[in-house]
Amino acid sequence: MLTKEQKEEIIALMDEEKERLGTYSAVARKCGVSESTVSQLRKGVYLGDNDEILKKIGIALNYSFEEGCWQIAEDITNFRIVADTLTDAKQESMFMGISHRAGSGKTAAAEVFTNRNKRRAVFMITAREWSGKVFLTRLAGELGAELPKGILTVDQLIDAIAVAVTKMAALKPLLIVDQANSLKPSALRSFIHLFNAVEDLLGVVIIGTENLETEIKRGIRLNKLGYDEFDSRFGRNYIHLLGATLADVRKICSLNGIDDPSTQEALFRKCQPKQTTVDDEKTRNGKTIYVVEDIRRLKRLIMAELLNRKYNE
Repeated sequence: MLTKEQKEEIIALMDEEKERLGTYSAVARKCGVSESTVSQLRKGVYLGDNDEILKKIGIALNYSFEEGCWQIAEDITNFRIVADTLTDAKQESMFMGISHRAGSGKTAAAEVFTNRNKRRAVFMITAREWSGKVFLTRLAGELGAELPKGILTVDQLIDAIAVAVTKMAALKPLLIVDQANSLKPSALRSFIHLFNAVEDLLGVVIIGTENLETEIKRGIRLNKLGYDEFDSRFGRNYIHLLGATLADVRKICSLNGIDDPSTQEALFRKCQPKQTTVDDEKTRNGKTIYVVEDIRRLKRLIMAELLNRKYNE
């Protein structure tokens, strides 16, 4: 059963979504409920299956039903790279790609950015092994696009998406597609048509593992249908992350309850940091540093350390 606070938060999310989509009818379409249901909930009218309806709406609007204890450090290298990329793509309505190994914090940074900018027309979907038509249908639903009745063609989906994007163009909308490396080739090709329909109106950032860039470049070499055009739309360049430096690891540890410097450094070492070279702004020469590549592993080690402390109290 939902608490009073959860119900209020979900209803507040509907108001936030209206700011992104423009109308409550668009919110209702996205949530798969009637516009009258949305109106009644906002007025505080009790419905027979109130909890189930609100749960359905909450799921559609990415409401978190569980309280998490993990704190995300925003002032670290990888987070800033992702946030800067998303900001640039939104402001300039560009198509950009982030391709880096799993566990590097890409998704967490994108989720924070999305939640912070929902009222400014930032949307995020997590891809699966979708075909082009399924991907476009999911995207149309996320944008609250008005779709004609019946079985839809790809062209009709693109047109409906373009109309929805145009309505919110003043907000410079941004679409983030996480786990884009999961998409089927037909879904990747659909970005070509999407770009043609909303160029200079919509920013798009695709996020995936290093396999995302590898497969695209491989498709170009093998002359696979659409891969060169796709790569062109995304500037033929993919953003790579750096990793977590010792200073970054200290910030993550402190934020999550581990303040002892020696313990922080020990956790850094347990993550088997890799050597890499970065540009030194002062000398303009290469500078060798060590970074943790898998922040997900660091999280597990921190949680294990906290549990160990708890049981030994």
